[in-house]
Amino acid sequence: MLLKKGEQLEIRDNMAEYNSTGFYLYRNCFYDLKLKDNTKQTLRLVDIKPDTLVFIGISPKLDTNLTIKSKDTTWIHYTSISNILLLKSGMGKANKKIRCEDYHFLFYKSAVANTLESKYAYVFSSSDKKDELVQRLNRHGVVYYFEYGGTLYYHSGMNVKPPKYSDDEKVKALNAVMIALDLIVNKQLNVTIQNDKVKPDK
Repeated sequence: MLLKKGEQLEIRDNMAEYNSTGFYLYRNCFYDLKLKDNTKQTLRLVDIKPDTLVFIGISPKLDTNLTIKSKDTTWIHYTSISNILLLKSGMGKANKKIRCEDYHFLFYKSAVANTLESKYAYVFSSSDKKDELVQRLNRHGVVYYFEYGGTLYYHSGMNVKPPKYSDDEKVKALNAVMIALDLIVNKQLNVTIQNDKVKPDK
């Protein structure tokens, strides 16, 4: 979870869409990232490890073979991410930048699998098979794209609806996030105290 520093924590019905106070990163969703080495990458989140996000790239598949999956795996420590870019639908220009340094990255074991399910639709007139529609976070929410030749193409403005949290699940998630946040705050406080102790006398 990304929680805006200084903001009140809230577990909403839809935590997949960008919200200025905070939001979740979902598996099986594409994110546009700008890393601290100034490279930009569009990657599909496939797993979440403590302090690390695991991604794969965009599939090189063509309409002659819709089953090809991207085989490259990228492990990115969260501190290596400078911005999450929110693009306008159907356009390649960044509409908004989320400054990651303004957010706490909170890693905890969730009772709910935060994974978005792909949909399938007929995309190519030359094929009688349905193609996978993948999710991508952009300026308008989480919407559907399809992969072709290593590029993502906008498919529709229909927003993806992630599974809703029940009231009980919201309480459990809230408690887990508060524990993770408390650990981060206490760790930062301890580092500050230790640094103050080792300062030389003037």
